[in-house]
Amino acid sequence: MSENSRPADASIDADLEMLLQLMGRLFRGIKGPGAHGEGGEGGELVGRVKAAGLGPRHMTALMALVLHGPAPVGVLARQMALNPATVSQLVGELQRGGFVERRPDERDRRRMIVSLDEAHRETIERFAWRRLRPLRMTLETLGPVERAHFLHGWRTLVDCIEATGPHGPDDPFDGHGPGGARTGA
Repeated sequence: MSENSRPADASIDADLEMLLQLMGRLFRGIKGPGAHGEGGEGGELVGRVKAAGLGPRHMTALMALVLHGPAPVGVLARQMALNPATVSQLVGELQRGGFVERRPDERDRRRMIVSLDEAHRETIERFAWRRLRPLRMTLETLGPVERAHFLHGWRTLVDCIEATGPHGPDDPFDGHGPGGARTGA
């Protein structure tokens, strides 16, 4: 049975099962082949990022620079929905790793503009667009009302995760039982 032919009264549990299946496929697709250093597209960049002591949170900053182009830290922070201090730290770490560069803004020499380092630009752009293109295609496929509902669902999911954390007090997978009591293992 396809997801579009489900009965209208499908249970929440059935919808949860479908969501888990789709999320698994989504994450596998976003990671792509070679994402963990076993070669292929993306593996080269991920390997360089790891070798520089950086991780997935740095990839978001690189992808924002690909999507929006060079920007001051404050603008980049707004685009990433993070505070400027956090983004400044990310940018500093990326700069030390050789992935971005900072240069003075020509209009205001007090501001620094962050851009991708030329030595890694092509690899970063290829990596980012492989992941951004399907997202853009999805949004292009949806009408304005469908897009609003789609984004509302994602915002609701993220808000719930941020409000409760990845583990609730009764999470059987966190090694704690109800009320946070350690259950062993």
